[in-house]
Amino acid sequence: MRRYVKVMDYLLLAAILIGLFISSSQPYYKQDLRGTISNMVDGDTWGDRIGDVSIPYGGKEISVEEKGIAGFIEFFLRKGTHFLVFALLAFAWFRVYSHHLSFAVALPWSAFSSVMTAALDEWHQTFSPDRAGMVADVLLDASGSVTMLLIITLIYRYSRQK
Repeated sequence: MRRYVKVMDYLLLAAILIGLFISSSQPYYKQDLRGTISNMVDGDTWGDRIGDVSIPYGGKEISVEEKGIAGFIEFFLRKGTHFLVFALLAFAWFRVYSHHLSFAVALPWSAFSSVMTAALDEWHQTFSPDRAGMVADVLLDASGSVTMLLIITLIYRYSRQK
């Protein structure tokens, strides 16, 4: 059973890394969700609810006025996906490292590997049409990774106390 779990951990890590590579290779228009969102969301209702909300991100102002309602919602979907994927990636790195290293060593290596993957992912995007690598995205990805590693640490400490 232990060998099966180990193989599954490696497969999860490989799947995430391959998914990131494929996603970073695609031009923006292949990932554009604005049309789908426009069909699903009543722009007037959401526009009234969101109103004048404006968020600075990566040196730009993100708002309904700037991006439209579909673009504004898509921004949060894309950034939420960044956060969650890199949280899952940190978990996968930790699982793989923990097969070979102690908790105290696997944890920082997982953080390092996740942040390096984020930086390389953003760099890779610079070679894709209509895509740009952003430091803000690396920081967002790192926050997802750190959040997951904090959760892992809390669970580890809690389980050691019992």
